[in-house]
Amino acid sequence: MANLSFADFAVLYRTDAQSAALCEAFARSGMPYQRHSHDPLMEQPATRALLDALAHPREDSDQSLEAGLSRAAAHLAARDEDAGRSALQTAHTQLAALAQTCGGDFDRFLEAIAQATEADLWDPRADRVSLLTMHAAKGLEFPVVFVVGLEDGILPLRWGNGATAESLSEERRLLYVAMTRAEDRLFLTKAQKRLWRGELRRLPPSPYLQAIQEELLRHSRYEAARSKAPVPQLELF
Repeated sequence: MANLSFADFAVLYRTDAQSAALCEAFARSGMPYQRHSHDPLMEQPATRALLDALAHPREDSDQSLEAGLSRAAAHLAARDEDAGRSALQTAHTQLAALAQTCGGDFDRFLEAIAQATEADLWDPRADRVSLLTMHAAKGLEFPVVFVVGLEDGILPLRWGNGATAESLSEERRLLYVAMTRAEDRLFLTKAQKRLWRGELRRLPPSPYLQAIQEELLRHSRYEAARSKAPVPQLELF
């Protein structure tokens, strides 16, 4: 497990709605991450902030799009708190990649942003932790994988009065796909409480966990700190 980079880690979840809390946590930690999502790129606050800070090239004819983005990102990074810098860095990387495909054409660049999603710009080679839905992770592998949200109602995902035998089997296969994305270490996690469908809920563990042999599991429990005192950041590697 030595010499791991951020790109060696992935966090998998059942629904894209679970990713918002994860993105917030990563942004606060300062860890670089990228999310595989079909949400429009323009809906990301960091993307909009970067575009607002980007001067139109006609206002600075000696500045390329890439240089303008770098200048805008540096300006925002100096002004914003550390909590937003990871999201800003991600937005900068994504927009810089789009700028390279537009040949310096600002109007074409804006059109490309309006049509792009995070999934279009997800780069498996980037040195960032990958946040993906279980469906999006098919065909990919990572040395270390965290599967989150293993609670009944989320996995298996249940709507209305329940689920059919066929849908439960499909959900079970989806968890198998997620677990087999791990090459070396696999972490299966659940929340004690979560805001789910508009309410703070305490959901039971996923029934699929019962099928895992006990000798294959090592249980641990995270106790949230009751004190609001700042916690020093620990060395990861």
